Amino acid sequence: MHELAFISTFPPRKCGIATFTADVVKYIEKAGQWKCRVVAIDDGIEHYAYGDQVWFRINQFNKRDYIKAARHINNSSIDAVMIEHEYGIFGGSDGQYILELTRLLNKPFALTCHTVLSSPTTSQRSILKHLCRQAAAVVVMTERAGNILSSVYDVDSEKIKVIPHGIPVFRTVMAEDIKKKYKVGGRRVVSTFGLVGPGKGLEYAIRAMHIVANRFPDAVYLVMGQTHPVLKRKSGETYRESLIELVQNLSLNKHVRFVNHFLSLRELSDYLAATDVYITPYPGKEQAVSGTLSYALGAGKAIVSTPYAYAVDLLADNRGILVPFNDVRAMANAICKLLADDALRHRLERRAMIYGEHMQWPTVGRNYSELMSYIASFDNINILDKEA
Repeated sequence: MHELAFISTFPPRKCGIATFTADVVKYIEKAGQWKCRVVAIDDGIEHYAYGDQVWFRINQFNKRDYIKAARHINNSSIDAVMIEHEYGIFGGSDGQYILELTRLLNKPFALTCHTVLSSPTTSQRSILKHLCRQAAAVVVMTERAGNILSSVYDVDSEKIKVIPHGIPVFRTVMAEDIKKKYKVGGRRVVSTFGLVGPGKGLEYAIRAMHIVANRFPDAVYLVMGQTHPVLKRKSGETYRESLIELVQNLSLNKHVRFVNHFLSLRELSDYLAATDVYITPYPGKEQAVSGTLSYALGAGKAIVSTPYAYAVDLLADNRGILVPFNDVRAMANAICKLLADDALRHRLERRAMIYGEHMQWPTVGRNYSELMSYIASFDNINILDKEA
């Protein structure tokens, strides 16, 4: 059996990439060809109680740790490496410290790009271009992201592999039973989940609910998830408190609820089952991946979203409704349209469910397993000029 090392954040650290990596590891191993180890990226503040899969730690702000990690991998029986790339999880300006590791690494590696900016800064472009040049393969989650890598970062198209964001295989449950369990029985449920922060546009969704609630007095918006840990350390619960104040000012106390903790998969599955309309009101058009949107699609939800890059791809072919950025009335109108028209809502649900089948983790895990078997065939040869 081959051995694969992941370089990424990892649970119990709470971030989307950590959750993603844990799932990739689980389903690659289930495919039967790989034993996975994790080089965990720590935030330098909390001491995380990792499980046995974590094999080495990097303090993201300590440059020497990246050098030590490269040597640790080089001196091991690891056959290949997967780097989960997001600028913010690595130290240095725009996460440049990861280059210290790849510069010394003598094992073949693949790169999964969680952020692909169409208008990067000079530094951002240089770092990602350098990583892609060194990598044996570069994974993106949409064709659009792959096209940006080719046109903006000069990545060879033959090196780019599109593997969709994985999603659970959701169990079938009775929505009304779940609604009763969470004390929203008989109500029309709108929801959003994920780590809470200013980049999520939740204030626009709450303002939209002011309009929705006037038309549908039984509607309730569930804002699910804890404040992002990094944001909480920097500014406490200031953003959440501003949202709570907005709810109070708009007299929406009966129409907006906050579920202020990190959801387990079982809870998330339940809340999505209870959801009539799922919304992602994100204000940033560059967002190349959204695990929350992927999950909602895979759960067969009718979705309203702003047109950030990932949503445009995932909700194409009438799999959801896109509304302009920061347009409260357009968002409210789209939500109301779906709540008023059961037939339309069910059509979107069916399209989402069908499309989501190829994104389920067992399939995605096999895709990654096959890709890494190909990468390992390079047999530790430094296939590219790392000084380029």
